[in-house]
Amino acid sequence: MPKAAKKKRIIAIALLLWNTLGVVMWALQSSTSPETLAQGDEVQIEVWRAMPLWAWIAYAVAAWSGLMGALALLLDRRAAVWLFAASVFGVVAQFSYALVLSPLVQAKGPGVVAFPAVILIIALGSMVYAHVATEPGAPA
Repeated sequence: MPKAAKKKRIIAIALLLWNTLGVVMWALQSSTSPETLAQGDEVQIEVWRAMPLWAWIAYAVAAWSGLMGALALLLDRRAAVWLFAASVFGVVAQFSYALVLSPLVQAKGPGVVAFPAVILIIALGSMVYAHVATEPGAPA
């Protein structure tokens, strides 16, 4: 296997693992009570309780389209770009509730933005990488 193809496969597998973790977190968080999720953190409990359906749907779109995008990338399919784009859209929508429309940042401080920022950066990077890696003539 050529070096470029091996690198591409390793990146696709890493993204597959990362996005599998995202789906697992979505499944756990969407099926667990807010009290169990936040374990006594009253602000977090209220944020989870008040999370609107559209934010949960955005979370599902972010997680599942990211996983499908990683699988498409592993299979060298151009659809990976669009699936990762849907994931970016879901990430932005989901975190717009948590970080902009809820009292979370005001109550906990700007530090709560760090991990969502990492998630968004990885989602954007995945989309850009998929665009380059699935371009016709890209190294197999």
